[in-house]
Amino acid sequence: MGGATSAAERAQFSKEAARHTALAYSQGLVDRHELRYIGVPRGHPIVRSFLGAPLLDRNGQVRGGMLLGHTEPHRFTAEHEVLLVGLVAQAAVALENARLYSAAQTQAQELDAIFESIADGITLIDEEGTLLRENRTARHLREALETNTATHLQQNANGALSMESLLRDAAARALKGNMGQGIPVTLLDEHRETREYSVHASPLRPPGTRSGPLQKNQPARSTDSAEQPGSIRELVTGAVVVWHDVTEARRLLRERQAHAETEARRAFLQAIIDELPSSVYLVRGHDARLVLANRVTKEIWGASWPYGQPISDFLSENGIRVAHSNGQPLRNSDLATLRAVRNGESVYHHQEVIRHRDGTTLPVLVNAVALNPAVLGGPQDAVEPAAIVVHQNVTALKEAERLKDEFIGIAAHELRTPLAALKGFAQTLLIQTARGKGAPLSGWQMEAIEEIDQATQRLAELTEDLLDVTRLQGGRLELRLVPTDLLALARRVITRLRVPAEQYALSVSAREEYVVAAVDPARFEQVLNNLISNAIKYSPAGGKVTVTIDQDMPGETAVISIRDEGIGIPAQDQPRLFGRFARAENARMLGIGGTGLGLYLCRELVERHGGRIWFESVEGQGSTFFISLPLHIDTTNDL
Repeated sequence: MGGATSAAERAQFSKEAARHTALAYSQGLVDRHELRYIGVPRGHPIVRSFLGAPLLDRNGQVRGGMLLGHTEPHRFTAEHEVLLVGLVAQAAVALENARLYSAAQTQAQELDAIFESIADGITLIDEEGTLLRENRTARHLREALETNTATHLQQNANGALSMESLLRDAAARALKGNMGQGIPVTLLDEHRETREYSVHASPLRPPGTRSGPLQKNQPARSTDSAEQPGSIRELVTGAVVVWHDVTEARRLLRERQAHAETEARRAFLQAIIDELPSSVYLVRGHDARLVLANRVTKEIWGASWPYGQPISDFLSENGIRVAHSNGQPLRNSDLATLRAVRNGESVYHHQEVIRHRDGTTLPVLVNAVALNPAVLGGPQDAVEPAAIVVHQNVTALKEAERLKDEFIGIAAHELRTPLAALKGFAQTLLIQTARGKGAPLSGWQMEAIEEIDQATQRLAELTEDLLDVTRLQGGRLELRLVPTDLLALARRVITRLRVPAEQYALSVSAREEYVVAAVDPARFEQVLNNLISNAIKYSPAGGKVTVTIDQDMPGETAVISIRDEGIGIPAQDQPRLFGRFARAENARMLGIGGTGLGLYLCRELVERHGGRIWFESVEGQGSTFFISLPLHIDTTNDL
């Protein structure tokens, strides 16, 4: 009874449970007697005979099974078992084929995705030049080439290559084994930027065939009947054309070549300037960053100047100070190098003294030339200012100059006594004759004595100038600064010069009643006398000489200008005019006398007063000299 109840309960299992049990039976996990009553639906004939075989994959793993059942016991024979095994084998083959087909489809999809995503354009061409297949990049390029009027292809004997001839010729060369160089192609992309491509072709062979290059001078398909069928030559079915974007590669190559050429020129220039005996360096930017320097530059500064470092940082980092030739500290903004890059002015023959960290000093002569942006290869507003600076060690020259100045000082000092005696006797004769005392003198004798008096006066003035030069060079010139009315000082000079210069219209103008500055009255009168005398001397045809004195209260400076309508100064002579013994060429040609010391003394005296002197001049139209001085500000309060 219990067995019947157990069998009835088993009959209630679902078909799904029966299938799982059948699978377990095929794997030898369930006894066949237990399998009889499992999953049998109501009313179904009772199966009394079973025949089963496992379904194996190619690795021998059980993937399923095939079961046969019959209502009669012992129905299946060995032949039935053979047939079942054969059916199972066929089913396994079918399942394997299905799996392989699915895997092939997946692989094909993956290859298609890879083919389409390749950045280079790839085109497959048959032996006749017919396009078989192309990826997205190649399709885009082909369409662009067919419609782009800006396209440039390699030229052949018959003119520009068409798209069809490009593909056909590339395939033909590949089939002949002549890979050669790629065909250059340029076109504009969607952003209207030029792109460069190199088109290469190679033979297309089935998988598993030799992939080496074809033998030259051998056709891809021989018509010779002696050619053996199935040879490697017959296996070539077309060509693969690759469109490789070389825009960035060629840009990098051009940049590399340009960099190499620049470095070669730089090395060549470096080799040249390293042989120069003076310090030479190139700076750029308003902060004067170093670009190039020779070996002597390190000797001049006493320290190595790193590439790209601003000059102010370099001086501060190495404890280097720069002074005027008279020893007064020089502000960084007044350095010839910074004046050249910041103001665009070329500074010539500027004397500086370099004081190193260890206390040693080195006098140098500086020439800083502001470079034209056009020379640097760019527009005015797009190129940083640059300057080439030359420092010449003038220690030996300074020593020679010291000896020369010492000799001049001695000579000038020794000349003062005989000149004073000669001038005194000449003036005595003139005065005594005018008073009617002594023997009367004839007219020519009076003229001779007057010439002697004037010549001795000129010699005395020259002697004083030479002595002033030696005092300046030796640092022995002392200034006694007192508050002085510049307007009164200028009027005194004009009054003294008006008598011998009657053909000139001398005038002084000022908006203020007085303009006071702290100056040495005698020395500053010497400056005004030199400048106004020059205005008269270099205006041989006469004309106006106007002295204007003004004050700039915001800047707390007094500005004096002396304007003439004379011969002017040639542009080529202007940069060196404040040097010692420097004179304009047109003055020499006109026979206008002078020593070339006056403007040098004016500059030195003005700068020692804390001022500045400069000029504006046009040859043939006259000159205007300017002096700026700090105003004397009275800080005392009225009680």
